[in-house]
Amino acid sequence: MDSEPNLNELAVVFGRVRGLLLTEQTVQHAIDLLAEAARDLIPGASGAGVSLIHQGQRTSTGATDTLVRRADELQYELSEGPCLSAWSTSSPVRTDDTLAPDQRWARWAAAAAAMSVRSCQSVPLIQGRTTIGAMKVYSMDAGAFDETTERALTRFAVPAAALLSHVQTTETPQQIRSELSAALQLRDRIGMAKGILMAQLGIDDRSAFRELVSRAEEGRRSVADIALELTGGSGTPAA
Repeated sequence: MDSEPNLNELAVVFGRVRGLLLTEQTVQHAIDLLAEAARDLIPGASGAGVSLIHQGQRTSTGATDTLVRRADELQYELSEGPCLSAWSTSSPVRTDDTLAPDQRWARWAAAAAAMSVRSCQSVPLIQGRTTIGAMKVYSMDAGAFDETTERALTRFAVPAAALLSHVQTTETPQQIRSELSAALQLRDRIGMAKGILMAQLGIDDRSAFRELVSRAEEGRRSVADIALELTGGSGTPAA
């Protein structure tokens, strides 16, 4: 599937990290922002986390709250769980109900259920040929996630992995700021298009974005193209 909608969804995050420089805090800050964005993106998510993993060990981790942080820590303490499996297999992993019998990760599921975590969706963070970590969302409700949310989180993980790779490399702040500026311009154009759809169809912001993505996928075009068409523009707006 074309990954351009992923970049559109991530544009606001790029904007929020525009002022970051390549310091020791950069990766941690980016991970925290991505965790918040994942939680806000996926319907039904109570919290979210992002982990960078090397040889089975976390090198950096971000979480939206203490519950997510503890659910993640349990996976490393027990050496099992959806996040580790998504990383090790480079494939999406979903837990529909931690109270269901015949759990794939019985010890982790029991501990998670005791904390009222009922479901989890985890996807790998892949950069090039390397799986650098995993992104996951948790819910207090059983069956909170499905194939649709799995696809959405998987698409979101593509640019997330690219962003994390950028802030770990020796790219200059100027190069990063240039990419962020372009992303902000795209975000503004998409915001205008969502406003038009909200007025035309009487829908909310999230539904308007889903409509943009749906039109893009149906026409095998990018969300940026659809947004440009709706707004009648000839180019990206100034940031």
